[in-house]
Amino acid sequence: MTDIFHFLSWYLVILLIGVVTFPIAFRFFPRLTSKGYALARPLGLLLWGYVFWLLGSLGILQNDLGGVILAFVILPGAAIWGGSGGKWNEILAWIKTNWKSILTMELLFFIAFGLWAVVRAANPDVAYTEKPMELAFINSILKSPSFPLHDPWLSGYSISYYYFGYVLIAMLTRVTGVASSIAFNLSSALWFALTALAVYGIVFDLIATWKYKAKSLIINEQKPDVLKLARIGGLLGPFFVLIISCLEGVLELLYSGGVFWKENAEGTLVSKFWTWLSISELDVAPTLPFDWIPSRPASWMWWRGSRVLQDLSLANVKIEIIDEFPFFSYLLSDLHPHVLAMPFGLLALGVCLNLFLGAKEFYPIKGSFFFWLKRWEFWLTALILGSLAFINTWDFPIYVGLFCLVLAFSRSVQLGWSWRRVGEFLKSGFLIGITGIFLFLPFYLGFKSQAGGFLPSMEYMTRGVHFWILFGALLTPIFIWLFFQVRQMEEPKRLLQGLKFAFILFVCLWLFSTLFGILLLSLNQIGPTWAVSSNNLIAFIGNKFQIAGQAFSGLHGFADVETVTRQSVLRRLTAPGTWLTLAVMLTATWGLLSGKIKKPLTTNGAVLDEIETPAQSPRVKYFVLILILVGIALTTFPEFFYLRDQFGSRMNTIFKFYFQAWIIWGIAAAYASVELLTRLRGWKSWIFNVVWVVTILGGLAYPVIMILEKTNHFKPVEWTLDGNAYLLRGTPDEYAAMEWLSKVPLGVVAEAVGGSYTDYARVSTRTGLSTVLGWPGHEGQWRGGYEEVGSRQSDIELLYKTNSWTETQYLIQKYNIRYIYIGNLEHSLYQPDLDKFRAVLDLVYGNSSVKIYEVPASVGELTQ
Repeated sequence: MTDIFHFLSWYLVILLIGVVTFPIAFRFFPRLTSKGYALARPLGLLLWGYVFWLLGSLGILQNDLGGVILAFVILPGAAIWGGSGGKWNEILAWIKTNWKSILTMELLFFIAFGLWAVVRAANPDVAYTEKPMELAFINSILKSPSFPLHDPWLSGYSISYYYFGYVLIAMLTRVTGVASSIAFNLSSALWFALTALAVYGIVFDLIATWKYKAKSLIINEQKPDVLKLARIGGLLGPFFVLIISCLEGVLELLYSGGVFWKENAEGTLVSKFWTWLSISELDVAPTLPFDWIPSRPASWMWWRGSRVLQDLSLANVKIEIIDEFPFFSYLLSDLHPHVLAMPFGLLALGVCLNLFLGAKEFYPIKGSFFFWLKRWEFWLTALILGSLAFINTWDFPIYVGLFCLVLAFSRSVQLGWSWRRVGEFLKSGFLIGITGIFLFLPFYLGFKSQAGGFLPSMEYMTRGVHFWILFGALLTPIFIWLFFQVRQMEEPKRLLQGLKFAFILFVCLWLFSTLFGILLLSLNQIGPTWAVSSNNLIAFIGNKFQIAGQAFSGLHGFADVETVTRQSVLRRLTAPGTWLTLAVMLTATWGLLSGKIKKPLTTNGAVLDEIETPAQSPRVKYFVLILILVGIALTTFPEFFYLRDQFGSRMNTIFKFYFQAWIIWGIAAAYASVELLTRLRGWKSWIFNVVWVVTILGGLAYPVIMILEKTNHFKPVEWTLDGNAYLLRGTPDEYAAMEWLSKVPLGVVAEAVGGSYTDYARVSTRTGLSTVLGWPGHEGQWRGGYEEVGSRQSDIELLYKTNSWTETQYLIQKYNIRYIYIGNLEHSLYQPDLDKFRAVLDLVYGNSSVKIYEVPASVGELTQ
């Protein structure tokens, strides 16, 4: 019953946020049929969080419940303004005529929230993968008295990470009075529901706008059959984005059933198919007897779907690639930034759709870019887009680029194509990007990124079969929809233009990637020669060249330039599936988009950009084409380049780019499905329906199988939303000690230090106190190196092991340690000398397994 109460408290708070924010959304999204109702919740959460964070960072608000409540006042105030000027009457009239759509959205949200809360209650443990890191951030925010927030895993430093999503979770945790270990699982369910509702709203608007255009109706004119189709068809949005998954689930069925496996002469199971497919765990013989119910007790079977893709080094060593998709991410239930950013990325996408449907109003033909600065819509747009950098930095350039692309396309439709459109694209990107950065400036002042440019992907590329296993359920309706759109082209020659563009683009990307790679590999030979020059400047450059060349060459096994280049060319030619798929999509998409762009009006050879044209916006199918185009860009980039980071591979680039491509293509697939299901007739309809159903069943195999696997067929040890309940069952002494420590005054805690994805850093994670060092690898990633980490790991070992009180006191003072925790890990790792602690420090907590000592101020010279 307690968990139900917590669930309802969160539901009511987020419902209140949506209700209070809707007048703002109504005014901000005038061109959307839904008036932004489905986006009001993330919009309100963002505005509330921004005011709280900004005023907290400026020292105006404290990081406590009072500060959170005071920040909330901005929403009712903004709502009153949103309804001013006669808008209240419009809002009430819209609610009266759209109550069925509102009811549908509310039911969807409540069901999605409740459904995923049940899933989390069946496997609630906040353990493994990135969950400890995320819980540590949440608890650190709840424990920090003010901004900037202290880093829970590196005492003396503030958080160097995009942590805004965790601020939002901490705010909800505070106002509902829920324990952070429960809030963790409620957040997973809430974000699932927010994403479902936001996707639904966007697809609802796309369908409604398409039907209104088809029937030549005014957007705000009510037409029951139009809204009914939008209400029903909109459900395919969250279905494709959140539920439909990669086709790895189908492979699990075939694998477990023994399909394509046979015994050789020695009686060993072999398979050419599974060897060729080369997906880890599926390329080794299954256990006998064969069983059509997949099961792999020795491993996390559900994990395999996120590791379908893999790169192969020149030495034929497999390199793991992360290819998460939304259902996997929510099943895993890490509250990682890419998940926390989903509702807000969709909010940004809603901004882009609203712009597409009314670009002329947003940026008049005779206006200037400085015209934007006078409009509140511009500042709210910059806030929405800018927030993405603070939630998940990778999303920021993607959605800024989408916004600018929509603006440039709309301007090209209005005024015709000219090179001025490119200038407008760059100027709008610069202005909206800089403004978005300015609005979150305090974040950037304390943030270090591990990213450092990009590198060419020489021998690394995605195999076509793996690409289709991952995206096949989305690409099938998209491909069929593109085919029918091409069939209906008014100017078939545009397809040739699309083919020409695709050919030139892919050849240029290939050449640039190859030449860039050759240049970097050549630095390994050029650098040493220049380094011995008598000219100091040339010698300095030579040393830098040598370091860069050796680093890049090391990523390729120190192979010579000729070998790497030859393998790069051969692999692209012998495994063309992915780039051919993308080239075909690009050909169709570019051809269809270019067909809508008219030639500019001219007089005496001069282009006229000041000629007014009818304000009618282009058909919504072109927005869908833009989404498909952006998805193509996101999946094409990693075929030729990857972002330079500490991983030294495509792993993180694929992870971040493909995840966004899934969201964007999922929306396109949902819209395409609705249009094809309703427009096709006769034998075409029958064929498509069969293909579509087969595709859907294939995409449902993974979620059906894996949700049962992950939840033990919904037979948990205990139904609970408490992510720490497993500690209470397994190590009650440690659980009790950490519960006590979570309530003590702020101070640095010493605990055992060890590797990532282990039980180390458990104390700081669950108490919110800063520890001297948590997971070293993560701190190195967050800070772009290990300079700040320094000798902390060995110092903590010395702290526990040394018999010298002088050394112990020095380390206590060096790191300003207040609490020393001695539990099972500390005993097993360090075998600490307890006599020195007993003699000088205060034993403030103890049970049969754990002792906690507090350092007296006279000993530690504490400065808190």
